[in-house]
Amino acid sequence: MSSLRDRTSARQTSPSGDGAGSFIVGQNLKGAWIALETHGLAGGIFVSRDAAIHFAQFETNHRRGAVHFAPRPLELKV
Repeated sequence: MSSLRDRTSARQTSPSGDGAGSFIVGQNLKGAWIALETHGLAGGIFVSRDAAIHFAQFETNHRRGAVHFAPRPLELKV
């Protein structure tokens, strides 16, 4: 059985070390806030910027530099 420390470090880094687990936060064309994992593994639509950032930070375990802002509108495909 793995320890809490092992599980936490596994969540923060990808096996390939390519930065998986980063999020992009921005608005869609309708003005809703979007948080998207950079590899399409997670995401959501939020009513506020703060809610989108909070989600992205929680999902990345508050890892410094893991949340970025989109330079143009985002689209969440479901």
